[in-house]
Amino acid sequence: MTVTAFVPARSGSKRLPNKNVRELAGKPLVLWTLEACLNSEQVDEVIFSTDSKEYWELAKNYFNSDKLVLDDRSAEEAGDVVKIFDYLKCSVDKIFGARSGRFLMALPTMPLRTSAHIDGAIDLCNKRGRGVFSAVEYDFAISFAFITEGETDWKPVFDQSPMLTGNTRSQDQVTAYHPNGAIYLRDIDDLRQSQLKTIYQGCTPFIMDKALSVDIDTIEDFRLAEALLS
Repeated sequence: MTVTAFVPARSGSKRLPNKNVRELAGKPLVLWTLEACLNSEQVDEVIFSTDSKEYWELAKNYFNSDKLVLDDRSAEEAGDVVKIFDYLKCSVDKIFGARSGRFLMALPTMPLRTSAHIDGAIDLCNKRGRGVFSAVEYDFAISFAFITEGETDWKPVFDQSPMLTGNTRSQDQVTAYHPNGAIYLRDIDDLRQSQLKTIYQGCTPFIMDKALSVDIDTIEDFRLAEALLS
């Protein structure tokens, strides 16, 4: 089945300006993800979705690949209040045209995801016959989660919190996972279904290593990723 990768990279990052093209270990951030998709043995085409002509020229000149094509997003389509899943659903025909098969979304803030991860996720999708999303284990047992109330009080998120029961042995805590944003894979036609409310519906998790799940959001994340890459 045909697989079309979709890599979204808008230019309007506020916390870390131009984050998507900031250099990481000698290469602009977004190029790590585009390269992983282009080098995948099972990805047929890579759509780079951006509102920035500068980003597109950077990618096109670096790779010079016929597999790489542009989804030119307007300023409104790339606004900071626009959720990428909503954009995919509302613009599925604009983005994918007459393409069939599956799409694989790869967020550029996950530079340590490799083409081997992508191929592994596609293999899992083929094996299970359902969509896939990548995930990683939480760094700490979520059973200890609490919220603050006022300046001094706290309230556990879970009724059977170890902070209430005293059952704090690490061996007794359930291992929990969360999506890491590296890979989302499902049928393109799913985006045309009104009952699809989230990109995770009906999907199975593809578990990735913690060390390769660095999500770039701050300068500290950049430094961590650079340390791991070196």
